[in-house]
Amino acid sequence: MGQILVRNISDAALNTLRDKAKASGQSLEGLVRQLIEQEGAVSRDAMIAEFRRIRAMTPGTVPSMSSDEYREGLE
Repeated sequence: MGQILVRNISDAALNTLRDKAKASGQSLEGLVRQLIEQEGAVSRDAMIAEFRRIRAMTPGTVPSMSSDEYREGLE
């Protein structure tokens, strides 16, 4: 089994994970392991299917903006 060390996690994110772990009756490590296993289990085919599903919600192509239109939007 592999191991990872994650550094520079914000205090807010860490506190949220601790609270979720406590609410579900598990350790922080157990919760994080569960989240990693769930996310890591997604197959390439499942991801492609999800990308295609999302893409289908935007039919056609989105016209690109000119430089002037882009600058105008920033003002």
